[in-house]
Amino acid sequence: MAALIQLIHADCNRLQKSRAFFLCLTGMLLLASALMAVQATAMDYTVPLSRVVFLPLSLYGLAAAAFVGVFVGTDFSDGVIRNKLIAAKTRSGIVLSHILTSCIACTCVYAVTTFFSLGVGSVFFENDVTAGAFIRFFLLGIGMSAATGCLFSVAALVCGDKTSAVIWCLGIACFMLFLCLHTNGLLVQTEYKDGALNPHYAGGFRRALYGVLHDLNPYGQAAQLSAWEVWNPMRAVVCNLLWITGMSSLGCILFRRKDVK
Repeated sequence: MAALIQLIHADCNRLQKSRAFFLCLTGMLLLASALMAVQATAMDYTVPLSRVVFLPLSLYGLAAAAFVGVFVGTDFSDGVIRNKLIAAKTRSGIVLSHILTSCIACTCVYAVTTFFSLGVGSVFFENDVTAGAFIRFFLLGIGMSAATGCLFSVAALVCGDKTSAVIWCLGIACFMLFLCLHTNGLLVQTEYKDGALNPHYAGGFRRALYGVLHDLNPYGQAAQLSAWEVWNPMRAVVCNLLWITGMSSLGCILFRRKDVK
């Protein structure tokens, strides 16, 4: 336990000095500002605050993927991972330390961006956000952020070098984005359209399956938050817990078998 705490402390210290982290945070804040500017000036109707609070999450997955790929991959490119293998009693401690640090970083970026959008947006948009609804959605977003950080951290550790880690993390993020667009496009379809049956409507088992896939995908949860509507909050929580526990276990197993050079 003492060795794990030391690893976490070292990774958190490195996070405080990480250019990739502050670049990711700055990029998300600039994105939030740009999206609010567009909503405030380009729309010919009154935009509610709920429309912009979580809107930057539309590209959050890509930003998190790039940051985690660089942050975790740097351990391999700089040779730090070999020192950790000597200091750590088990390889699982290295995996858990990276996962926890990545989750903390992704959650911080999410929280700062969300509160920035809420604070600035409350000045320029019609406030329709209640404290209760915001707290519920914000907490769900924390789970989504932690699941995102865990997923990309394990992917980067398995890759074993910074370039491969960034490529694979961004590739996974793009796949999740396109899957989210597909499942969201099906789930928002209504059974009837213009008084006739909608041929694109998915019902029954297909709808349930697409709903699970949408909630299992962190990007799908981000899409729901950005629309200020989470269809099944408990299922989203369970999916996030499955990601965190499952990827942590898988990461420990794979990294124990990895030949670190």
